[in-house]
Amino acid sequence: MALPTASTALSTAESDLHLPTPTLDSESSALLHTVSEHGGYAYVSMASRAAAGDVRAAEAAREMAWEQLHSGPWHSVLPVWRDAYAMACLQVAKLHFAAGEFSDALRALDMGLLMGGPLFKSDLHSAVSKVSAKSRARVPRENGPNLDRRLVRDDLKASEVRWLEFCLQNHYLVKWW
Repeated sequence: MALPTASTALSTAESDLHLPTPTLDSESSALLHTVSEHGGYAYVSMASRAAAGDVRAAEAAREMAWEQLHSGPWHSVLPVWRDAYAMACLQVAKLHFAAGEFSDALRALDMGLLMGGPLFKSDLHSAVSKVSAKSRARVPRENGPNLDRRLVRDDLKASEVRWLEFCLQNHYLVKWW
């Protein structure tokens, strides 16, 4: 049996801060092609740079998609821009997660789930699970005020979650009670 080396420890640490995104990996080129067909050349350029690790480009791509989502009534926005927004949110989250910025990663993933299209929902959900777990593991478990921070209220009922998911999927506006 081989003993762990410095390089295997490093690769384990690197994989620990890597978000697997199989749908993004397989569908991004097709989505970028479709976005370019709809005139989103600047978005494609920024998203390509974001995929190479440029956090500023990732933020810029997300902002461009956000602008498209808010360019008119929600029903007139092309579905490709919802998927483009989700893609940009995933890229932003991956870069923040790799930097250990878990709350920024969760914020990007949350917005991707709320405003993004259906193409990357599975990647977004699995990324939220991984970032949440990593974030909780980093929180100290000592006695004291606010040290055991929760990402979700303790009293949140499954029926409330199902209702919120239904409303979001059907584009209903909901006031959190």
